[in-house]
Amino acid sequence: MKKEEAKQLLYESFNKPKPESKKKPTIQKSKVLFITAFISLIAVGVLIANLMGSSDTVVGPWGKIITPKPGTSTREEVQVTVETRNLSQGQYVWLAVDKPALGLCWPKAPRIEPNFLLRTAIFEGGPNEQYTLSLYLVDEYTNEQWQEWLDRKIFGGLPMLPNSRRLDSTILIKKL
Repeated sequence: MKKEEAKQLLYESFNKPKPESKKKPTIQKSKVLFITAFISLIAVGVLIANLMGSSDTVVGPWGKIITPKPGTSTREEVQVTVETRNLSQGQYVWLAVDKPALGLCWPKAPRIEPNFLLRTAIFEGGPNEQYTLSLYLVDEYTNEQWQEWLDRKIFGGLPMLPNSRRLDSTILIKKL
């Protein structure tokens, strides 16, 4: 081999890109793309969750019956989880079983503590049929009436409150 050919081979071997060096930028680019896509998906998910399920942006009293879910079959003792926010002094929250066909409701003890996530049990002794569990915002006068009704253990229902007082409701089915 001549001296010139040897120089040419050495020159080509040093200046020739190696297969590993070609792959690394591609791997780095794909990692960056993956991380960017992942972070974007998380950001979009958080945004959607905030828009759909957040009560932080709600001005004024807010309440939600978290469990039981609509259509759930229940027995006499019903485990209920509720959350309330933005309630001020003089605003009270109660759970009640509504019977719209009768225009009556039955307040359930205990009264809901304001501005908390609360799990409690209520007793529903009515017939085996569909009923509506509602979360009502009431004033001090109605709060006292409902508490007196419970204290006296009156079995007849009370007139249902207007829909404007209902923070949330769910339709359930009582079965033994």
